[in-house]
Amino acid sequence: MQLRLEIISPQEVFYDQDVDHVILPGIEGDFAILKNHMPFLTSLRIGIAYVYIGNKLRETFLVTGGIVEVSNNKCTLLTEEICKSSTITSGEKTEQDSTKTFNDTEEIKKLKEKALAKFYYS
Repeated sequence: MQLRLEIISPQEVFYDQDVDHVILPGIEGDFAILKNHMPFLTSLRIGIAYVYIGNKLRETFLVTGGIVEVSNNKCTLLTEEICKSSTITSGEKTEQDSTKTFNDTEEIKKLKEKALAKFYYS
């Protein structure tokens, strides 16, 4: 049994998959959630979410804050805005969202710079 990760934005269910663990940007510092984690509820700051599958880093997402709930091997992240980190730096279009590209959006570039400047761990 693995940990189920759901990332939900107001527009869509952005991510819904089993993962080994996830590292999220908490307001008090980054934290990891693994399977069988105790029930947990906290707020997020702007930062990068790291998703590990098969004990390898598979996905990174830029999160603009939100709420995380962990219960019964399910981690639910609710956020206003989220995007794959790779689309910001490369400007690539993703398969899921072929109509959007983030390379020319100054606001998202500023959010990423702010997130990268605040790396710290609890």
